[in-house]
Amino acid sequence: MLTSKVLDYKFGEDNVYLLPVTYGAASMALLDMMQKEGKKPVVCFVNYHFGEDIDKAETALKQYCQQNDLTLEICDTRFVSQEGKDDDYIDWQRKTRYNFFTETYKKYDAAAIFIAHIQDDIIESYLRTKADGIKKINYGYTKISQNHGMVVVRPLLDFTRQDLQEYCEGNNVPFLPEAVDFEHANSSSIRKHVDSLNEVERGQLLDEMKKENSEKINFIRDIDNSISEVNELEIRAILALNQDEFLETLINFVNHASPIHITITPELAKSIRKMCLDKKSNMSIKLKGDVYLVKEYDIISIDKDGLDMPYSYVIEKPGKFSCESFDLDFSMGAEDRNIKDSDYPLTVRSALPQDNYNYGGYLAPVRRMLVAAGISPRLLHIWPVFLNKDGKIIYVPRYKKGFSEYHSSVLNIHVKNDEK
Repeated sequence: MLTSKVLDYKFGEDNVYLLPVTYGAASMALLDMMQKEGKKPVVCFVNYHFGEDIDKAETALKQYCQQNDLTLEICDTRFVSQEGKDDDYIDWQRKTRYNFFTETYKKYDAAAIFIAHIQDDIIESYLRTKADGIKKINYGYTKISQNHGMVVVRPLLDFTRQDLQEYCEGNNVPFLPEAVDFEHANSSSIRKHVDSLNEVERGQLLDEMKKENSEKINFIRDIDNSISEVNELEIRAILALNQDEFLETLINFVNHASPIHITITPELAKSIRKMCLDKKSNMSIKLKGDVYLVKEYDIISIDKDGLDMPYSYVIEKPGKFSCESFDLDFSMGAEDRNIKDSDYPLTVRSALPQDNYNYGGYLAPVRRMLVAAGISPRLLHIWPVFLNKDGKIIYVPRYKKGFSEYHSSVLNIHVKNDEK
């Protein structure tokens, strides 16, 4: 049986969230889940006035919200623009509710709006586009997207209507079965077909969708692995994502890497995308407090104290040099580090994802070797790489937990006590 822990989302303690509720099983289950996660969303209800059931749902929802100390905002469609209603009722419904959601979103300065879309909606969308001869790159798998300037979260896409009905019944959550059609008054033959699918037929359609979408699914999985393994994103990879996937990836990345909760808005995502496209190699955007999103050549990462910004320095000749990340004294030479006078001017910079270096006769990625050696995320961002005048990597300091220098030339990397 489903539990409230199906919500894979990191809520901000002070953030306001919206949740449109029809009083159907899916939206009521999501409302219950959010409350069990400690969030009381602003509940939104649209009354289209096309039968006694929707009036019954409004009355029941008002009572539920009063009992659970929830703010309820209601859109009575008798008092909104009726333009286009007779020409295309479904389109008028859509425009009416999203105008209402957008106004409410702005009113409460909300961080996101949660929508109780479910697996049935994905399948219906797939069958509809297939019937129309349209081939989509992504058939509704994005759980976080943006619409009308709002961050839209759809956490229930893996679950069926039956799953959510069982959740409500098992958790004593009230719902009205008829509410499923409140936003589909002219229910299509495709929706009725989805409702009639058995488990085997549903599984076959989902497999078909995954097969057509396998390339994008694997691509996004690689990005997710990068987030969990090295706390960084490759810019070229995320720029290949569409607008919604880019936003979802940013939110997942910041939630994973930041020590504090940071709300990513569509406007902030747009600024971050602009930074990624900028030709400048090293840039940063302050997210909140001392937390920065840092662009370092081909990657972006989170800097937690403003000290680990990407760097690149040119050292013209043997001598002493100091910066925030390291100090060196090569005035007596540094041949013990395979650095010769003929290699100058040296470039000392942060390691890049594509950097390779000869380790024991084998060419291997610098960052991967450092991670394998147990380097901390902070040290990974400031660990220096030395390039000769021709741009070839000629030296990368070895990392070992509790390491101590053994060279006659001096190189002190600024290591915190808890990282030694």
